[in-house]
Amino acid sequence: FGPGWWRNTLVRTEKSTMNHLRTTTTNLAQSHLRQRPPSSQTSLTSALTRSKSTGTRGSRGHGWLKKYRDGLGGRHLQGRWHYRDVEELKAINDEVFGMNQLLMAKGDSEKVPTEAYLDLSVAGEEPRRVVIELAAAALPKTTENFRLLCQEKPGASSENGEEVVPFVGYASTNVYKIEKTVGLCLGDVVTNNGSGGRCHPALGTPTSPYSFRDEGHFISHTQPGIVSMMSPGVHRNDSRFLITTTDAPQLDGRFVAFGRVKDDGMDAVFDIFNGVFTKRGRPTVEIKVTGCGVL
Repeated sequence: FGPGWWRNTLVRTEKSTMNHLRTTTTNLAQSHLRQRPPSSQTSLTSALTRSKSTGTRGSRGHGWLKKYRDGLGGRHLQGRWHYRDVEELKAINDEVFGMNQLLMAKGDSEKVPTEAYLDLSVAGEEPRRVVIELAAAALPKTTENFRLLCQEKPGASSENGEEVVPFVGYASTNVYKIEKTVGLCLGDVVTNNGSGGRCHPALGTPTSPYSFRDEGHFISHTQPGIVSMMSPGVHRNDSRFLITTTDAPQLDGRFVAFGRVKDDGMDAVFDIFNGVFTKRGRPTVEIKVTGCGVL
């Protein structure tokens, strides 16, 4: 037989088997096609003969690169959608914040604070105040979590049943990251570097003690100064939040926005954003929240 005869026999057998399977499959498909009504023969024939599409358009469509560079977006594209009406979304944001008038009309004993503040200090310099307007009427749970964290004092503790749980709020935390396409990231009350966070114990539940569910995406990230939760996933809001410094449509529907910075505070935010040198998004100087609370 000669050397390698057994291997050659196996190869010939395998090829014969594959040809037989291919012929059998084709015959079955053709017999099935003859039994189907005429209306469905065209679709089945195209399915049998369909192959990979070729041509100059590609799967993204003609001119996708130019649309991507212009920020027009489109199907299968990353980028901003050209039909996004920013002015209309801003008007909706104003209506959501305007709902706070319903809370202001209540009696003094039932009034809910609609403003909070953060005092930010860069490299030990004199702190500058950032006042935040909260959408307390539309997002009561999210804003309550933010208010309680602003009111917590360093070294305080919260009672959780019979156990006393040590807990700290936003005071003495840092701005741990500056994203050039988003804004300032802060609010990590656990590790102070963005890798952890937890909601206020008053909002925790036995099944989810460190986070709470999304209330709703009523506010769009249409302008600088929008304050939004930074959740690591759906229904996992904790203490981390961000302050936008630009229009950020990529955050709409992902993070729950609940507040906006008043005009006077945006000067401090932009000074930090433009004046602090970062290395891979991490500030090279300490940006600390020296004080916080509600107004």
